Amino acid sequence: MNIKQAAEQSGVSARNIRYYEQAGLLTPARNPENEYRVYSQEDVRALKLIRMLRTLDMPVEEIGTVLNGTLPLTEAAERQRQRLEAEQQKLAAAAAFCTELAASDRTAAELDVDSCLERMASPAPAGGWFTGWVQDYRKMAAAEHKRQFTFTPDTAIATPQEFTAELLAWAAGCGEEIVITHEGMTPRFMLDGIEYRAVRYASHVRNIPILRVRCEVCDPSALAAEGDPKRLRVQRFLHYGLPVLVCLALAVVWVCTRNMPLWPDKAAMLLALGALGIGYGFRGWYLYYNDRDQ
Repeated sequence: MNIKQAAEQSGVSARNIRYYEQAGLLTPARNPENEYRVYSQEDVRALKLIRMLRTLDMPVEEIGTVLNGTLPLTEAAERQRQRLEAEQQKLAAAAAFCTELAASDRTAAELDVDSCLERMASPAPAGGWFTGWVQDYRKMAAAEHKRQFTFTPDTAIATPQEFTAELLAWAAGCGEEIVITHEGMTPRFMLDGIEYRAVRYASHVRNIPILRVRCEVCDPSALAAEGDPKRLRVQRFLHYGLPVLVCLALAVVWVCTRNMPLWPDKAAMLLALGALGIGYGFRGWYLYYNDRDQ
């Protein structure tokens, strides 16, 4: 098809198609007889994808890295989300300043321009400390959920081939696409452009064998959350440790309300419940965190 037909099918103007070709986002074939561009259905689909991402205001350079596979779409979408959130905060601050100007009932001659420019150069953060803390926590939690996850296999996984089959079956059931990069009893695979390592764990609950597969990213820096390191450490501790802390607090309340000597009975009971809670908390985090079972 020619450029006019490609424009009609993709919804991208012929002028923009030429621009995307110059930017390296699209390389249509050429007719050997007259050197005219010949567009395929794959080119039309690429144009539709470009149109979608440009509607999200994603930079053209970044769209090019998505199209050539250098940058995973998920990572590009996360970067754009952060940019849009920053822009949203700027627009909210600008709208609030416009509201203040409209309500001040001052003329342009009466306005203290220097003061206004100083305020606009260093605006107060939107939402305050709590909003920023919550946003950072959400980013950290999203990164942790990508960093590791678990699922229950259907077979005992006695051979590397069975392990590969279980990983592929899990991916198909979740609608994910993975590529096995290394077979074995600790196989590796690529998911959304990130390499993971899978490990098989067996445990027993009331003499019933339970098999789990734990998948963890090979390079943690690939999913490192940005932010203040101290704040991230506190948030990570709360993310993983809050359920255990709540159980321990309930255990303390229960023990302290029992009619027994303070020492050594209550202390021994607290130590036992504390060790049990920490043990089960660790087991839950290691084998059941971010469960991907369908």
